[in-house]
Amino acid sequence: MRRTLGPTLRAAFEDGRTRTLRVVAVLDDRSSPYQVLLDRSTVRAHDPSALAEVVHRTGPPGEMPGGREVSVAAHAGSADAEEDRLVWVFTLLLVGLTAGYPAPAVANTLLMATAGRRADSRVLRLSGATDRQVLRTVAAETAFVVALGTLLGGLVALPSLLGIRAGLSGLLGMPVDLVVPWPPVLGAAGACLLLALAGSLLPTRSALRAGP
Repeated sequence: MRRTLGPTLRAAFEDGRTRTLRVVAVLDDRSSPYQVLLDRSTVRAHDPSALAEVVHRTGPPGEMPGGREVSVAAHAGSADAEEDRLVWVFTLLLVGLTAGYPAPAVANTLLMATAGRRADSRVLRLSGATDRQVLRTVAAETAFVVALGTLLGGLVALPSLLGIRAGLSGLLGMPVDLVVPWPPVLGAAGACLLLALAGSLLPTRSALRAGP
């Protein structure tokens, strides 16, 4: 609220009454998640049912009726657990939609491209390559294309992720780690690889069975 020590301000409480408060401290280190901190007696005088969500213990352990003592890490984890779960669900849906909608188009493109290369497969076979060697060549080409596409996709997304991290770091005033959800990303890449192999090997195998 950009206040300094000494001045007073008018505050409206839960019961509708207003009161003049004097600023006795200013926190500039962002150690508190709230804009204004009041002493317990002032708050309870206007709202007897007000309860503190978190009590930071500085002395030895004692009884806390209606509460339980947890570590700082456990409290932070429980507070962010639901948000983390929603973020993971959104990430999975996003990856699923991104990889799912183009799947028919990718499969159709691979089928058409492989059908157009039947002559190349027959040339390899007539030059002495076995059917298995031809299929291995097609599989290696397909795997290379999928790996190249995955790498290029990651390079395209990297500047955006770095920009988001820089923005969050400036907003929070602390460094933010770049966390990549590897299981969904690798799962999507693996699904694309399986789809690409199916779309390229099956037509090639059919063409080889048809003979030269």
